[in-house]
Amino acid sequence: MPNEITIRRMHIEELDAIQDLYAQQSAADADPLAKLRVNPKQHAWEMKRIRQQWLAAQKYLPYIACLGDTIVGYAAATIERQAHLYEIETVANLGELWVLPDYRRRGIGRALVEELLRAIDQYGISWVSVHLPCDDALQNFFAQFGFTPSAREMQLDLSTVPTD
Repeated sequence: MPNEITIRRMHIEELDAIQDLYAQQSAADADPLAKLRVNPKQHAWEMKRIRQQWLAAQKYLPYIACLGDTIVGYAAATIERQAHLYEIETVANLGELWVLPDYRRRGIGRALVEELLRAIDQYGISWVSVHLPCDDALQNFFAQFGFTPSAREMQLDLSTVPTD
């Protein structure tokens, strides 16, 4: 990774800038993750959810990659309590990761994930999940960190379903 790139915790004042970059990238990017987020209603809901999580003081761990004052990458995880049949456990979900196209393949995504995993470990959490589209390159990327497939998620965009 170039020496001029720094990875640091994002500040809430930077959320609008991240949301603007995210909207631009999801509209222009050929990345499979962006294709999942082209629905404007879903995008607006996700941005509202992120802000609410942060403001509600839930454990939201956002990190950015910067080249000087320019944000070139972003990653975030949430720490949540989940109820299962026999117990309630605290888990982390790595929910966001992107790097601007001109800065990809430079180790920035790897550095963001490594920083997130260090932060999650400081909370004493041992279970981390990430939801991915069916994309071999992304699955291989996360496999480098030790992630293994555990389930298949299916989604339905109700706005595309014909109504009677």
